[in-house]
Amino acid sequence: MNDRQRITLFAGAAAVIILAWLVWPKEKPTGRLTVATADVPIVMHTSGGRLEVATVTATEAFKPDAPPKSFLGVDLGKTVSNVKAKVVYRYHIEMAKEWPIKVQGTTAIVETAEIKPTLPVAFDTATMEKQTNSGWARFDKHENLDELERRLSPKLEERAYGYKGLALESARKSVGDFVRTWLMKEQHSQQAVMYQVQVVFPGEPSPLATTGRSDSTSP
Repeated sequence: MNDRQRITLFAGAAAVIILAWLVWPKEKPTGRLTVATADVPIVMHTSGGRLEVATVTATEAFKPDAPPKSFLGVDLGKTVSNVKAKVVYRYHIEMAKEWPIKVQGTTAIVETAEIKPTLPVAFDTATMEKQTNSGWARFDKHENLDELERRLSPKLEERAYGYKGLALESARKSVGDFVRTWLMKEQHSQQAVMYQVQVVFPGEPSPLATTGRSDSTSP
């Protein structure tokens, strides 16, 4: 191979290298969420199960009267039992395997599932106080107390649904913190963005409805 051929070969190789350098992407895609991917729906993959989002603690008291009794028209007195205990109502959200999130700039909008009370309701037996008294001619105070204790779980379940409104804002904060932590982990640490997470529960107006978009669905 003469000198002219060598020069031609080197020139051709150099041209190929320069062309490859110009068209080859400078950075490989990471698949992670950055501000550049804003205003698009993303999917947060979870292991499913339940996410506990709120607790409400209350001291509950129940005091039912036994049905009145009489003999030959004479009132046999009143039987009254009461139970008081510290009760912890817990609330959770059923997590879907995929949880769609709408990101608009630095705001992330997530429409969650319904908040549900965790049943049966737990209560601290160490704080339980019980008392029962029979009427002057009645002997059913223990039976009345036993009946009251059997009815505790259904009564506490009713009250758990009644307290759900109190748990709403605490649940909103818990879901927001959960989603924000996930978003931060999905970014490069040097590009981390403090997202404002907007949590929408079923029955609440969705901000997504005002955008005219339909590319994000609730879990």
